[in-house]
Amino acid sequence: MVVKSSEESQFGIKVYLSQPWNLIKSGYLVLTWIVLGFHLELIGPTMSIVAANAKVDYSGMSSALASRSAGYLIANIFGAIFQNIVKKHSEGLLVCAFILPAIVVFTTPFVKSLIVMCILFLIQGTAQGLTDLGGTNILLTMWGSNAAAPLNAAHLGYGIGAVFVNLLVRPFLTQKSTLVNEKDYKQTNETLSDVNLTPNSSSLFIPYSITALLCFLLAIGHLFFYIKEQKNHREILQVQQIDYTAVSENPTNLSRLMNKDKSSQYSPRTCGRGYFQYGLTLSIIFVCYTFFIGGNDQTFSKFFFAYLKFDQFNISTKAASWATISYWLSYSIGRLFAAIISVFLSVNMCLNIIWFGGFCLAISWLIFVWFIGLTSTSLFILGAATGLVFSPIFPLSFGLFNQRLNVVPMLLASLLCGSAVGAMTLQKIAGFVLDRNPKHFPTLLIVCLLISIILYLASNLVYFFHERKNLLNARPSLTNGAALSPKTFNEEEQQMATYLRDQQDS
Repeated sequence: MVVKSSEESQFGIKVYLSQPWNLIKSGYLVLTWIVLGFHLELIGPTMSIVAANAKVDYSGMSSALASRSAGYLIANIFGAIFQNIVKKHSEGLLVCAFILPAIVVFTTPFVKSLIVMCILFLIQGTAQGLTDLGGTNILLTMWGSNAAAPLNAAHLGYGIGAVFVNLLVRPFLTQKSTLVNEKDYKQTNETLSDVNLTPNSSSLFIPYSITALLCFLLAIGHLFFYIKEQKNHREILQVQQIDYTAVSENPTNLSRLMNKDKSSQYSPRTCGRGYFQYGLTLSIIFVCYTFFIGGNDQTFSKFFFAYLKFDQFNISTKAASWATISYWLSYSIGRLFAAIISVFLSVNMCLNIIWFGGFCLAISWLIFVWFIGLTSTSLFILGAATGLVFSPIFPLSFGLFNQRLNVVPMLLASLLCGSAVGAMTLQKIAGFVLDRNPKHFPTLLIVCLLISIILYLASNLVYFFHERKNLLNARPSLTNGAALSPKTFNEEEQQMATYLRDQQDS
């Protein structure tokens, strides 16, 4: 994915309106993430019923969710190994990414075994990984350095889908069934009678069937885009074969093609645009960063409803449902706001604002959990604030990655793998914490937020010193010692100076 220079990078709505076909595809990707939010967040409000069906507690459900993250990890490892498939068949991956969850979601209400549930969740996690790989690759390739706003707009759909799926499930949740199931979690499996399970499991059939149907219909749409993309790709190949003769007659152009072919897509030098140490350092920092932002986001959203239902808060099922809906509404608003401001402000500035809000959020949770005490009102407000802060971080961060590194499929898969391992690890910890001491659940959120902020600041420092070093080294090469105004010294000149310096050294 080639990123434009800072001088070429455009801001404003015109850069998007000038590409109507890309806008149509981006719009369908918004719908893609809406349905993704449907089938992934369906487990949140129905976790107690699904757990009762399988006769497990929250630790058991955390194992099932961890297996979903393991599937997400497997899909991204697949993307790292088979980069050409991600490049050439992103729409095809999206077709598979919604056929699989259609089958999984339809089957889930009938599952009575934890092992079977883990297998189904593994498949669903694989579908999630294929969605992120295919969809993110399409957006980054289409929009380049202007991808921040489309990424936020697409990911906005996830929160919208989560809101609607909570509204869809809400009529099928009852106060009695939820409370009974929560008491049963602390008892042995023998105490979970079939009398209590049958009406609850049957109530899942309608919302789960509707969600499965949405997944299937979306897959058909992606099949249409995939067929069209393959047709366009064949036409482009025919044109390139015609142009190859002209290119091969020019030794300079042929030499450039040969040098391009020699560059390894697996090398940190490729990710760092010619700088091995910079590419390696920043890639490692960003992978660790996605571990915490992705894991924190996915863990909090899955267990927030269950956390609200613990006896110490005395919150009814109806109130907990509205608190979860409030979380996802603020989540959607946060991404909508970020999609708008990222058109006019740099990605780095947007993230600076959001991470300042994240620091304030961590301090607020810390004060309420350990000093003031949590009430239903404070949980409602803190939950909404958490959704507002969490939502723009992931898509904006990928916009930042695409500007500071060359995000080839190998790096994209590595970043998503970091998120998968983070989700797998933190969800398992969260399930353990909820079974033993629920008070520490927000503490997990606080720690991850603070570590994410530290890693974000570290990435800024690495980028700052890298740019400063390049500027100082490239200046003499271009001016032979003459002074040069920073305003006229752009990124392309830096890269040319570096190229000339490397040629002189060799």
